[in-house]
Amino acid sequence: MSDISNEHDSGRPDRAESDSIPNLEVSGHNHDPDQDDSLIDSPVTAELISRASPAETTSEFPEAMRATGDTDAPMGQTSALFGSQPPSRCSDRWWSPVVMVVISLISFLMMSGFMAAFAIVLVCDDVSLEMLLEMLQDPQSMEEAMGEVVRSRLGLFVSLVIPQLALVGPCLFAAVLSPVPFAQRLGLVRGRWPIWSWLAVGAVSPLVGIISGLLLSLVVEESETLKHMNEIFRNHGTNGFFLPLAFMIGVTPAFCEELLFRGYIQQRLTRSFRPWWGIVISSFLFAAFHMDWVHVLAVFPLGLFLGWATWKSGSLLPAMVGHFVNNFVSVIGIVVAPGENQDSLELPAAALSLSVFGFGLIGVATIAWVARRYKGEETEECPTVLEQSSVGQGYDQEELHGN
Repeated sequence: MSDISNEHDSGRPDRAESDSIPNLEVSGHNHDPDQDDSLIDSPVTAELISRASPAETTSEFPEAMRATGDTDAPMGQTSALFGSQPPSRCSDRWWSPVVMVVISLISFLMMSGFMAAFAIVLVCDDVSLEMLLEMLQDPQSMEEAMGEVVRSRLGLFVSLVIPQLALVGPCLFAAVLSPVPFAQRLGLVRGRWPIWSWLAVGAVSPLVGIISGLLLSLVVEESETLKHMNEIFRNHGTNGFFLPLAFMIGVTPAFCEELLFRGYIQQRLTRSFRPWWGIVISSFLFAAFHMDWVHVLAVFPLGLFLGWATWKSGSLLPAMVGHFVNNFVSVIGIVVAPGENQDSLELPAAALSLSVFGFGLIGVATIAWVARRYKGEETEECPTVLEQSSVGQGYDQEELHGN
């Protein structure tokens, strides 16, 4: 009888093991508060959770995450399992792009003034500090000095390129301080679209620019500022400085302006509000930065297209390619156009206009196919946070929303 009893007892779990599993049927008898915490740490509970299928643990949560604003996948699963409050959305930092715009604009204007003064001393002969101070008080003398500066290749480089670097400096500094990896914070990733499709964005960008310019020319005339800049570019381009000028005007804005307006500002706005609101606001800020109302109206459609391409592709790099090609082609058009007429349809080099339209239409068809073929989840939440959570790096949610 004892043998049978011993054999029967041997089939039971060890007393220490069984005590770790609470009896859910007798919940009010000898209740131990510490026993609730042991449920999570229990080996049996851990095994049950680990055996759950991926569909049971993940597929049910994206909709809840989008509805509640839970942007961290593991935290969202824990909230669903144990009822804790989900973290807040990233819209609590919507003001960070506004602050960045103000800081970047101040940095740009201060550096522009400093570089203008430096270029005058560098280019003009026998200009002392006292003479420079006198020029600053005399607008006509200052205009004459700046005219001499922009006619110089070195002066043009100093007065145009260095301020652009000051424009992008604050957002680069903020991205370095962000707990989100630098490349992902600014959109410097490959994205969803194949690399060859970036050339299609580059082909469409000049088409958008030339169409918006043609439509605008029907209602307004070219501003004096644009006429003056076109004359400067034409003089340099026809005097052996064409390729350096085209690359300088193409590369610098494509790098600096895109990193600020679509890399830093748009990515934050599209995560804080509706994506189209983020695209429109960042495009307006991008256009307003040009500080000439005719130029603002002309480049706003280009900003919308580049913003859409950035959001749809999941990468800033296609917009950089498009911005570069647009500026490069614009410089070519200015150099080959007659000085008295800037109408793109009346260019002597009609092949340029035909090429822009031909390659642009091919690019439109290509982008339409690519956007449909490589369609991703362009959510309103923080994709960067979701990517980090999916690989288990576990950034703190409040830190990720901080920059």
